[in-house]
Amino acid sequence: MIIHLDKENYKNYNYLLLSPKEVEQEYTMNPFGNFLVYVENKDIIGYIYYSDIYDRVEINQFEIDSSHRNCGKGTALLKKLINDVDKNITLEVNITNKVAISLYEKLGFKAVSLRKGYYDGIDGILMERNRTIGSEKVKDLYILGIESSCDETSASIVLNGTKEIATVTSTQIDIHKDYGGVVPEIASREHIKNITIVLEDCLRKADMNMDQIDAIAITYGPGLIGSLLVGLEAAKTLAFIYNKPLIPVHHIAGHIYANSLVKEMKFPLLAVVVSGGHTELIEMSAHYKFHKLGGTLDDAIGECYDKVARIMDLEYPGGPKIDSLSEKGKDTYKLPVPLKDNSYNFSFSGLKSAVINLVHNEEQRKNPIIKEDLACSFQKVAVEAIITKTKKAIMDKGLKSVIVAGGVAANKGLRKAMEKLAEDLNVELTIPPIKYCTDNAAMIAAAGYFAYLDGRRADLSLNSKSQDELI
Repeated sequence: MIIHLDKENYKNYNYLLLSPKEVEQEYTMNPFGNFLVYVENKDIIGYIYYSDIYDRVEINQFEIDSSHRNCGKGTALLKKLINDVDKNITLEVNITNKVAISLYEKLGFKAVSLRKGYYDGIDGILMERNRTIGSEKVKDLYILGIESSCDETSASIVLNGTKEIATVTSTQIDIHKDYGGVVPEIASREHIKNITIVLEDCLRKADMNMDQIDAIAITYGPGLIGSLLVGLEAAKTLAFIYNKPLIPVHHIAGHIYANSLVKEMKFPLLAVVVSGGHTELIEMSAHYKFHKLGGTLDDAIGECYDKVARIMDLEYPGGPKIDSLSEKGKDTYKLPVPLKDNSYNFSFSGLKSAVINLVHNEEQRKNPIIKEDLACSFQKVAVEAIITKTKKAIMDKGLKSVIVAGGVAANKGLRKAMEKLAEDLNVELTIPPIKYCTDNAAMIAAAGYFAYLDGRRADLSLNSKSQDELI
């Protein structure tokens, strides 16, 4: 007989696996806790202790007495739980426990991520079973993403982390163009003007309402603190009013997961992050398992592009202008390849300084700067720095899958060089289309789906961070 153990009558049973005191402790400490028990002659021979938390169930403990194993009682317990709760169910299992993994897979659980050292140094697998009726899946996850880390106000609805339903983005490029860069105070004021309009337009475009949204994913950092706060407060307000889970998303995780909107991410992989604020090589063993191999020691690649563009008197944003000019020029100016060492790190400050010195010297000599040629020479060296370190990481780690992420992933010169590298090394390459390279909420919603599966949630105390490591 399988029953849910009532919080009032647990002392009426004899326990082979738990004492009444232990049960009382669990009920006292965890208001979401429940026991499903297998009873024979008033003896509990097996149990599942689980937490029923709003939109999902987490299995915390699953035990069968040793004398009652391998006779279907554990399977019966799990099936009873699946039939009773009608929610998504997650659990962790020791990676070496092949028998348990096989059982879970037969009952519809799928591995969604790897948890390093979860069991006293041994890896654990996070598995999830989507809510079903019979054999048909009935519960998809619609994630509303909100992005406001810099000068784009964006909202998007994404289904199951892979299908964009609707995205609305309001950009401020024309406003900041006059200043040669983003002015934080102006950016945050524009976000305040735009946030409710963007959210309403997104829901209207998707022909959906908030009741159909399963969770809200929000960029909490890094970025401009004033800009971040506007999106964050909007997300927290919606989560509170509509009682939706709030999922915190790191901005760079968003850029990485823009690739899931293109095709399935295959692990292990190398994520090459190239943006205005970041240049990093990140190894991923599974969804939401980030291991930073190296990063920039000073300027990021996108920042370097914008500063060099300013030196060349190019209009903001300068990165795309250099990329366009480089196609028309020749590599005639000699510039140094920065940080040619054996690490996975980058440095672009020296390259920027080299361009400044070159321009000043040419001006003093009354020599005109041929912008197309300087753009070509600069881009050749900048891209070479990225490709060299990427190649080293691929070969050192024996990786067969590479994704490119961030605003600079839109750079045509870098895209061509990455495609050639992938062909030379026989690795699978994914680069998002241009619309997913720049800041957008679709990438945040996509990342939010996989963060949701990883069990990541935030309460209303969540705050913005101008700087934060990707973990």
